[in-house]
Amino acid sequence: MTEKTKELNYKTLIKKIAENGDLCVLGMKGTCKTTLLMHLARTIREDKQNRLIVFETFPKWIKEFDKIPFMVIKDSDVQEKENLPFLEENKSYIQWSKDFTISNAEDINEFLKTNKDCLFLIECEDMEKISAFMTFVIYQIYRKQYLRAKAGSLEAVNANYWFLCEEAYNLLDSTVLAKTTFSKLRKMQGEFRNLKMHLICVTLRLQSLSPKIRSTMSILCSRVSLDDYQLKVRNLLRNSEFRDIITELPKGEFIFPELDAKLKTEPFNQIGKPYEWKPKQTELIKQKPKEGLGMKYLTWLNNLVNHGNTETQTEQEETEDLEDSQGDALMTLNEKDILFPEDFPE
Repeated sequence: MTEKTKELNYKTLIKKIAENGDLCVLGMKGTCKTTLLMHLARTIREDKQNRLIVFETFPKWIKEFDKIPFMVIKDSDVQEKENLPFLEENKSYIQWSKDFTISNAEDINEFLKTNKDCLFLIECEDMEKISAFMTFVIYQIYRKQYLRAKAGSLEAVNANYWFLCEEAYNLLDSTVLAKTTFSKLRKMQGEFRNLKMHLICVTLRLQSLSPKIRSTMSILCSRVSLDDYQLKVRNLLRNSEFRDIITELPKGEFIFPELDAKLKTEPFNQIGKPYEWKPKQTELIKQKPKEGLGMKYLTWLNNLVNHGNTETQTEQEETEDLEDSQGDALMTLNEKDILFPEDFPE
């Protein structure tokens, strides 16, 4: 970047984000926000110390991005756990707070542990479910980095985690999120920079994001709506040479107010193709031969001799397995397993 042209490149932008914390990409439809995000994701992956986690709700990245493992999260994987009453501040009536359970939490943790970069295609229809799932995944990384910091190994491991999120105007709005989910996400996001975690999100309108989330973010602007221009962007660019042209920027151009610089993005050319990741447990179940009637009888007889009443034991084991296979947005499965994970494959 030079003082004359004030041009900004992807590496300089990522370095600036790493110093400050998080980034919000603001722009109207058709301004190449997704293309820019893919270029940033590719640049982030060039550094072996960076770990990339992408959240998407529309199957665009799994078709157009580079080679990366992805996991499909079905609507049935995120279930409402319970309704808890709480008294809203300065109000005289009781509301209900939702919490959610992630039924395939074991598989998700295995996916995060065995892959350097991950992509989640979330097929949930409810925005609260999507946000609850994102909060669950972010908490797994947050807890890992926290334990590393507590053990004094955060600098030694030197792993930086980058979360990329599109449609943030739906997923990070406190007016549509469950109170418990938003509180967890807000608390973690406030400590991202100290734990080498960073969030890059994309939104159509700046006003749709919660001020508690976007207040800690740097902003990269493309062509914006008049509403955003009048309320926020005009003051943001009050000393910038781009103040009067921000509503007429050509497609693919972005303004970074902190450096008063322009970033131009080019078409994204795919390298490789994303592939769906399957848990090892699923593969073993498929390969396991069916047990014959004689073998079932011998197994039942052996359990009867060694352990007494098999029905009671079987019910107890099924209950324990069910409890172990579930996790919510504020619980990790085994903190010892995520403290120092195995080396990621190249």
